[in-house]
Amino acid sequence: MSDSAAAARSAIEAWFAAQATDAEGITAQRVENGWLTVLAGERKRTLPVFLEVGEHTLSLQAFFMTAPEEGFAELFALFLRRHLRSYVARFALEPAGDVLIVAVLPVAAVTVDELDRVLGQVLQLADDTYMEALRLGFASYIEREQAWRERVGLARNPIT
Repeated sequence: MSDSAAAARSAIEAWFAAQATDAEGITAQRVENGWLTVLAGERKRTLPVFLEVGEHTLSLQAFFMTAPEEGFAELFALFLRRHLRSYVARFALEPAGDVLIVAVLPVAAVTVDELDRVLGQVLQLADDTYMEALRLGFASYIEREQAWRERVGLARNPIT
């Protein structure tokens, strides 16, 4: 393991230790090849995140949403527009079609402050995009749910 990779691992451990003592209480689970955590957002209430330090890079993957059912062109255009405003975080697709937010940093750049910046940006990107992405990727499902809610006398789901 390089000195930079070891320093990156130490920065990650320090960041999680600092979060565990603040009001939000973010915790991480150490797994064989990285860390798992869940960030809490406002619109995207939970954002599972996996961090992995390699020899040269820190890779971060956050599960954003399950594979969309429709509206692919509009949804992917939304993601590409968001890339214009993001720092290092980008939307990506898994082979099954699920949507991730990914970020890659050189290990030499990983500090407590930089990790805080990147994780904050990932959470902000998820929060800013989530509702619109759901409306585009699941419009028919949402419409059926709203009709059902109306039939049974429930209030509309605030997603629309």
